[in-house]
Amino acid sequence: MTSKDRLALYQDPSVQLLLSKFVRGEIVELVPSFDLNQTVRYPEVEEVVEGDSGAAKKLVEKLWDVGIFKRKFHEKILVCPSCLSVNVSNDYVCPNCNSIDIERKTLLEHTACGNIDSVDNFLVEGGLLCPKCNKELLEAGVDYQKLGAWFQCSQCGKRSDMPSPIHRCRTCGHIFTIRDTGFVNIYAYRLGSEAEEEFKRSYLVMKPIGVVLEDFQFKVEMPGQIAGRSGALHRFDAVATKGSSELVVLDVIASEKQIDEVPVASMYAKIFDVTPTQSILVAMPGLTEKAKRLAGLYRISTIEAENSQQAADRIKDKFGWAGLSGNEESLGDLQL
Repeated sequence: MTSKDRLALYQDPSVQLLLSKFVRGEIVELVPSFDLNQTVRYPEVEEVVEGDSGAAKKLVEKLWDVGIFKRKFHEKILVCPSCLSVNVSNDYVCPNCNSIDIERKTLLEHTACGNIDSVDNFLVEGGLLCPKCNKELLEAGVDYQKLGAWFQCSQCGKRSDMPSPIHRCRTCGHIFTIRDTGFVNIYAYRLGSEAEEEFKRSYLVMKPIGVVLEDFQFKVEMPGQIAGRSGALHRFDAVATKGSSELVVLDVIASEKQIDEVPVASMYAKIFDVTPTQSILVAMPGLTEKAKRLAGLYRISTIEAENSQQAADRIKDKFGWAGLSGNEESLGDLQL
């Protein structure tokens, strides 16, 4: 899957709602919950797809396929090899006749006379009585001790130290052993750090700006690519077109301090080849004086704002949307 596939998913309202919860810290990790009918469910995802558990699982897998989600092993679930149901019982059967009707018997030893027998044969109303010498057993560890246990089949009467484990599918009735069983890996998911930054940039940051462009009948791609005169493809954070006459390109640069002239020069290298009708550089929070002068020389319109919504408002106010075809006047001389 490519970056284009991820960007397409960011336009899905369900994906936007889900990823926004990650970004805001409402969801840290998608932890699966077990379901006998559907193997696994992701309740937080079901909330954004109208409660459809099947659609939720498909969405989680799609977000992992394109690299938006990172996953880690959470659990391994046993499934029926015949029908793939997870509604499977773990049973123990008599190794002689394969009957499930077995009982666990505890062995007791009467310390005084050395009699060893099943606890059932010692039991009397109100206590324990040795069936061999008829002496009452009062204190564990003194009068008697437990020696262990065996398993006795109620059908054939055979005893065994260990019954045979089998699995039985409650859905289709298929009986199978560990050699035949199927396993399904279940995963927990987190939003990848790179995808988080990409989502913030392509959706959270760019959305208000895209809305403004679309309100004035521009067709907008965020991000977008344009082939220049050289044949090279150039990427911009937003490419807006109106008919065949207007082409607006826009880049957004965000930083914790004033942004220098490097992004300005980088954008100029692209627009020199593309020749749009208007180029806009949004700087958050702002540009240095050198960067502003360089942008003026290169005929790049600049918007300084604290956040993307303020940037969208200032773009609208600055140009008045008379067509976005006019460029700001360039400076006659550049003093760096």
